[in-house]
Amino acid sequence: MIAKIRNNPRLRIYLRDRIEDEGIEVGIDGNLSQNEYVGVKVDDYYNGLHQPTVPKSVDYVVVVDNSCDSYNLYILEMKNVNSPQKLVIKDIHEKFANTIADFLSEEFKEIFLADRYKYKDIKLYLVSDAYGIGGKYQTHKDYVRYLDKINKKDSLRVDRNLSSKIFKFRKRYLRIEYDIPPNPVIKKSY
Repeated sequence: MIAKIRNNPRLRIYLRDRIEDEGIEVGIDGNLSQNEYVGVKVDDYYNGLHQPTVPKSVDYVVVVDNSCDSYNLYILEMKNVNSPQKLVIKDIHEKFANTIADFLSEEFKEIFLADRYKYKDIKLYLVSDAYGIGGKYQTHKDYVRYLDKINKKDSLRVDRNLSSKIFKFRKRYLRIEYDIPPNPVIKKSY
């Protein structure tokens, strides 16, 4: 699957090894080689079509080769905003819906819907530091304590609104998860 994506002439110029947009970057597991994953900059692909109306889409689709024709699929939207109120949930839902319905299921269905490729995991993420906490904590334990604290406040609204819409891809029902950079970390599933 990775080779098929890398060799596709329509996708080749939109491939990225570094998964970054708007100053937000997602981590890549240090054990992954560049041959084991590929990131497609989906919004650049649609902008490159030069259509009068550019469909809304997520920033990245990332595929990780777990080996033995098993893959992880990450669908990522990145937002560099300074407050959760600036996250327009309706627009975010539309971006994921368009990416799944058009990019994955129509434009490149010969790759992403091919029966020979099995998905071990499919994840949808909104990645943002809307609460301004990225890098403030020295240990993961301190970070988790802080997340527990804010989860009791308004972040529940963002999480609840994000996950209120269910998406379907490859007979799986999926919800968008919220994460703070450098999470989620792109990695294999064993």
